[in-house]
Amino acid sequence: MQAANAQATTRTAGGFVQLLRRYPLVSYFVMAYAISWFYVIAFEIVWPLPDTIVTDVPLLLGPVGAGFVMTGVVAGRAGVKQLLRRLVLWRVSVPWYLLAIVGMPALYLLGLALVPGAFSSFSLPLTTLLLLPVFFVVILVTGGPLLEEPGWRGFALPRLQQRWGPLVGTLILGVLWAGWHLPQYFTPVFSATNGGLTASGLAIFLVAAVSFSVIITWAFNHTKASLVIAILIHQCINFSQGLTTTILPGAKNNEVGPVFVFALAALAIVLATRGRLGYTPPAESNP
Repeated sequence: MQAANAQATTRTAGGFVQLLRRYPLVSYFVMAYAISWFYVIAFEIVWPLPDTIVTDVPLLLGPVGAGFVMTGVVAGRAGVKQLLRRLVLWRVSVPWYLLAIVGMPALYLLGLALVPGAFSSFSLPLTTLLLLPVFFVVILVTGGPLLEEPGWRGFALPRLQQRWGPLVGTLILGVLWAGWHLPQYFTPVFSATNGGLTASGLAIFLVAAVSFSVIITWAFNHTKASLVIAILIHQCINFSQGLTTTILPGAKNNEVGPVFVFALAALAIVLATRGRLGYTPPAESNP
């Protein structure tokens, strides 16, 4: 009886793994959503934990956890090792670092120029200036970039591009990336800093996620799928948003201007690359 049960369990497990392999993208997004949404609903909405800088970290286990699990299921140890190598693939052209570190904050500030009174409220106390490196690292680890990108861009993007092409694949990822945040709109802090649970707030956030996705895909495709650059771009966008609330209180929580500028930048990239976003299909890539 025990042997029969063991065989049945093995067959069931094997069938489940085959199902994951057959539908890798669907399996990835279902897994990422399920892990993150369960945490947000259970511990940020129903039984909210104290609001600290690490409260949101467990929800980030959705993208990164699903990314590594599905990579292991689809590509085995070799695939996991490759994903880890891309996490430390830092030898890319300097202009892509400049795009992340200089370009993203510059676009954000350009967008804030459209917000009346934003720059006249500028204030940068010495303590804030000295703590900027700490602030940067805290956002990197707890704000999403480091733990989200191994899933969104590490696992999903290459497969979406191969299946749907670079532009459509990126648009799909942008929409699903935005949708992943939906339960957070029922938490006060996230809702207040991202337009609120309104039609206009959700629309602005969706446009932002799609625009950011286009920019990240363009850089990703030009840097041999470097997750370092993807993480940096994501990080510098988040850092710019977070820093604004401190040094430009007149523009606090106003995302319309920056999103408008990022959307224009994304559109310019799409037009300049004719929707290819620097993508080279695997069959055409160099060995």
